[in-house]
Amino acid sequence: MSADLHSLDEKKSVSDVEPVVVDQANGVTRIEALYRVFTGWKIWMLYGSLAVISFVYALSSSTTYTYEAFAASSFESHSLIGAISVATSIIGGVSRPFIAKLADLASRPAALSISVFLYALGYIIVAASKTIGAVAAGQVLYAMGNTGIDLTVTVILADITSLQYRSLFLGLYSMSFVITTFVSGDISTGISANTLNGWRWGYGMFIILVPVSIGPALVTLFWADRKAKRIGAPSLSSSSHSRRQQITGEQAPSRSIIELCVHYARVMDAFGLLLLGTSCSLLLLPFSLYTTAQNGWRNPSLIAMFVVGGILLISFFVWELKMSEHPIMPKRILNRSFVCSVAIDFMYYLSGDLTLTYFSSYVYVVKDWSLKDYTYFSNTLTVGLCFFGFCVGIVHRVTHRYKYLQLTGLGIRIIGQGLIFLASNGNKSDAVLVMSQILTSLGGACSVMGSQVASQASVPHQDLALVISLLSLWTSVGGGIGSAIAAAIWDNQLPKNLDKYVGNTLNATQRAEIFGSITVARDSEPRAEIIKAYDATARAMFLPALVLSCLPLLAGLLTTNFYLGNTQNAVEDKEVRVRGSGTDEEVEGESKTTV
Repeated sequence: MSADLHSLDEKKSVSDVEPVVVDQANGVTRIEALYRVFTGWKIWMLYGSLAVISFVYALSSSTTYTYEAFAASSFESHSLIGAISVATSIIGGVSRPFIAKLADLASRPAALSISVFLYALGYIIVAASKTIGAVAAGQVLYAMGNTGIDLTVTVILADITSLQYRSLFLGLYSMSFVITTFVSGDISTGISANTLNGWRWGYGMFIILVPVSIGPALVTLFWADRKAKRIGAPSLSSSSHSRRQQITGEQAPSRSIIELCVHYARVMDAFGLLLLGTSCSLLLLPFSLYTTAQNGWRNPSLIAMFVVGGILLISFFVWELKMSEHPIMPKRILNRSFVCSVAIDFMYYLSGDLTLTYFSSYVYVVKDWSLKDYTYFSNTLTVGLCFFGFCVGIVHRVTHRYKYLQLTGLGIRIIGQGLIFLASNGNKSDAVLVMSQILTSLGGACSVMGSQVASQASVPHQDLALVISLLSLWTSVGGGIGSAIAAAIWDNQLPKNLDKYVGNTLNATQRAEIFGSITVARDSEPRAEIIKAYDATARAMFLPALVLSCLPLLAGLLTTNFYLGNTQNAVEDKEVRVRGSGTDEEVEGESKTTV
């Protein structure tokens, strides 16, 4: 009886999805062929390789997150963190659909290889930087590589897990953050990250560690891909295009290198991505640059950025709706669950980055914590998201549902944002600050996991990488807007508040030094008055963030509550199962190739 009810619920849950016939890309076909190669212990070898990536990736994120403020402060340009955050959010977001389509058109390991290269190159530039401009340029390249690694690994995990285990494995992959947090403080202290050049060593160590850690996974994936092609597995997968080639003998037309570049640029909608990235950057960067520009908002360059950015944004929508052969967001994926997931995560990251862009800097100034304790606290949110994400995965596995847990999480997150606002109003005790991060991470884990599994369940395997990348793209745009607003508030209000509270005590040069460096701000007197200036500035960011955190509840009420079963998604009958033997029998059910 229970199984019948689940079956009925599952049929009802896909009622918002229109039937559309789709052909699979080469990369999707090849990853499905790996089911035939990864038998028994081999699939665990892949999981082990991903576990190594997880640990080093978590160690990198747990430490380098705190170095950015010190790097900017060493060049007396701490206020530019907002501009760097905007640029990295937008560029990192726009690069996700590119990496996703590369993973589909070529292969998952090819996309991972390119991402590792960009990651290492970016950190080389940051570690060797002589100016804040070099730091920003390196961070942009790093953002492309970092998001590429994260996206590709997420796609691979989604490829090889069923819906009922999807959140559990994604949560398990992130659990390394819980471990690395307890050593990240020692690393930051050991290299003296808050000194003039100590942060350089923090970035430099991962130039070697990350590529080396990802090496085993790349070897495993390339080996499996090669073996699958050797035994002819791709021709037995569920791609209608590959089957048509096998039956008719159809061969792809030969192309020159230039023709191939043009072809793949068209398929990846490179022009559309360029329009989106450029327009968003031009529209958002002025918010973090106007305080240093001559005449502020009246500066001709800033006005030109707004005008050109607006024109390019309009051009992007015209291009996508009327002219693009392969639009970034094809109509076939715009079902209710995906659209609601985008709305939830867009507002989630908008309110989140409005708070978080300068939150760690604010805490560093107003609290007398050691560098080790400060690093621990800075990672509390990340650790909470990862730990609670794993717990959410267990709940999803047991209940086979996610919607009501997501709604509960969004409510809990509002309480956490309220505690952050409370801290800026004078009650900045350790208990309030820590509990704000715990509640925010608990609510965030329920929300983020819900959006991921809902969006991935709503489309066929062919569109899996695309919806993962697009969800990340619009969250990055939301985060970029949040960072831009935060930068505008910080750059406008903090100098005014410093003038208000310490204007009679410190001269303009001293106030400028405090504004430009959090290490100077923390060590300067009168400390109590400086903290009041930072409190007043923080309230101007934390209050609108609290209000905005309520909006995702509306979209959460409208999302579809898919049944999480043993299929790859909720709209096809492809089952994902790990075999215990080394035979080459098929592991997936026959695809209907319809959405």
